[in-house]
Amino acid sequence: MTSRCARTALLGLAALLVAAPARGDEGWYGGIDFLFLSPKVSDNGVRNLFYLDGLPSAVSYGGSISSPLQFAQRLYGGYEGDCGGGLQARWFTFDNQLDYNGVVDEGGGPIALLGGTQLDLDSVDLELTQRGQFAAWDWLGTAGVRIADVSLRENAINFEDLADFVWAGSTGVQFQGAGPTMSVQGNRPILFDGFSLVGRARVALLFGDTDWWTAFPSWLGASGGRYTIHDDFVQVWELQFGAEHEKQFENFDLVTGIFWEAQRWESDSNFLGDLAFHGFGVRTGIEY
Repeated sequence: MTSRCARTALLGLAALLVAAPARGDEGWYGGIDFLFLSPKVSDNGVRNLFYLDGLPSAVSYGGSISSPLQFAQRLYGGYEGDCGGGLQARWFTFDNQLDYNGVVDEGGGPIALLGGTQLDLDSVDLELTQRGQFAAWDWLGTAGVRIADVSLRENAINFEDLADFVWAGSTGVQFQGAGPTMSVQGNRPILFDGFSLVGRARVALLFGDTDWWTAFPSWLGASGGRYTIHDDFVQVWELQFGAEHEKQFENFDLVTGIFWEAQRWESDSNFLGDLAFHGFGVRTGIEY
């Protein structure tokens, strides 16, 4: 199903790039998205991330990683030619402390596990772009490569209170990889001059290595520690929807906007858990 969706998105993007007439605005542009995102990893994701069958004596388990809105940012910039083609670069970064709350019952009563985890995520997109117009919408299609580094590590959760605890080092996961990315953006003028609705959708298919640190015995080994999963496959889905306003000045245009954003990062190995973000962003940009 995932590969079928990716093929459909690729065909749609290709049709947009080939068939849409280009808008004739030439120049440089750049800006920043001030993001306020709430990250989340569910019970099943936390089980894979920290334990992965490493608690054979556990009778029951529950836990999650979550946080209220945290600050993040995205920088972007590029150039667009007079035929609508161009290039752009984007950098997204999230570096914040998250809360962990869990309960494990190994048969002697529930044990509360509390502490913090550090989520550090950086991704860079380098892309070719093509702008076009269709049915009163201004469309922008992009295709390129993404380089990403995702680290979710802890060193403060009281795993030592559990009977199956075997290794006292920091636990968690880190993925480093790269792969193709593509996106489509649509702007629709509405209400008054310079104001528009905007929607963006992006997918990235990344290949790389995942390092996993566990404090418990597992099918990978009996002493805990670090294990590496080579050639892991990570799918990233991003959605944005909001409104923008473009104000023309003598030498440049000022673009401001607000939007809702959601992201989901999934790995085939399941070591990345089911990391997701949900929140909103405020955009400020300049077009020359």
